[in-house]
Amino acid sequence: MTSPVNTAPVWALSTHAKELNQLLQGQSAQPGPRAALLCIDHKEAAALLGLDSLDTRDAVEQAASTLRTRVCKAVVIIGSKNENYADTPQAIGRLSLPAGHLAVDSSAFAASAADALAKGFVAIDAIILASMATANAQPGTAFSRHSGNLPYFSLPQPTPVSGFAPLSDPDLGVYAVVDSAAWVERVVIAGVRTVQLRIKDAQQPEQREFVRQQVRRAIAAATTAGAQLFINDHWQLAIEEGAYGVHLGQEDLHIADLDAIQKAGLRLGISTHAYWEVCRAWALQPSYIACGPIHPTQAKVMPWIPQGNDNLAYWCALLPTPVVGIAGMDVPRTEQAARAGAAGVAVISAITAAPSPEAAIVQLQEAMQRGRKSLPITAPLFPKPTLLPTP
Repeated sequence: MTSPVNTAPVWALSTHAKELNQLLQGQSAQPGPRAALLCIDHKEAAALLGLDSLDTRDAVEQAASTLRTRVCKAVVIIGSKNENYADTPQAIGRLSLPAGHLAVDSSAFAASAADALAKGFVAIDAIILASMATANAQPGTAFSRHSGNLPYFSLPQPTPVSGFAPLSDPDLGVYAVVDSAAWVERVVIAGVRTVQLRIKDAQQPEQREFVRQQVRRAIAAATTAGAQLFINDHWQLAIEEGAYGVHLGQEDLHIADLDAIQKAGLRLGISTHAYWEVCRAWALQPSYIACGPIHPTQAKVMPWIPQGNDNLAYWCALLPTPVVGIAGMDVPRTEQAARAGAAGVAVISAITAAPSPEAAIVQLQEAMQRGRKSLPITAPLFPKPTLLPTP
């Protein structure tokens, strides 16, 4: 599926000062948000809003909120110390650029963002691509191919936590995602060496003991087999029971105690679906990053456009950390994911719904090996967009 090109305007103060002032003063004949994205630096934003300066984080956040409410659909305030602040419909937070990069003017930033919007990226991804382009430390090279240009994107409630224990075996291989300890026992006996216990819709207090027993039993089975076991969502029980690792979705990053997970020495895997989610994961330096949905899946209702193998190859080439391809995987797709460079391929129904899960595991593992021995998929210069622009 190809996303439509977003041709809505990107504004900078140097090109749209009159319109911005009219909108702020309520003098526009067409009141309300007009720019798809406003790119403005700290000093420009302060002057536009009649402020002496934006010298605190709260001041920057309030300025961005005011500008987005009154003149644009999304805004980025460009900082002078390798930090930008984005307020968009998709996500809000701080983009910390690699140390040593020089600040850029808002017009150059706006031009790069406009180019990304024209490719079909939503506002926050366009801001990230503009941040990468203007921070490129290797002039003349493709900025999109270097992880050193990838900004750290803060959570809504910023955390200083970063850097989780590395995987014992970065070759995750066939990564079985199952919903019970019995399934954990079965797949590790069949030879799977990376497994995730994913018990959904079991957050109520009366279900806690049941989940604890499942986690405890799964840990015992994985430990005996020498497998890497990740507990999905239930990070408190994972810590209490001494699990190997935890897997969190983006929505769970807002509520999980990342500091406690790190101090307990647990490995951390994080799901991502787009540039801004990759940057949020990248800021935390997890043990691995999962990218998806690579293919359509029935496991979870999501707004994302399936990424395909080219996007997977892009993330595998860009990120110097193990990457897991997830969603819609079967034997042929597992082989393709391995060709794309995936360190692991997360599999659900291709194992649990198979007539013989044990035979399916063998076939998937063989596909993984074939893919790794085959001609690799060439990573594109950019991934394709994974979310349709909002009207």
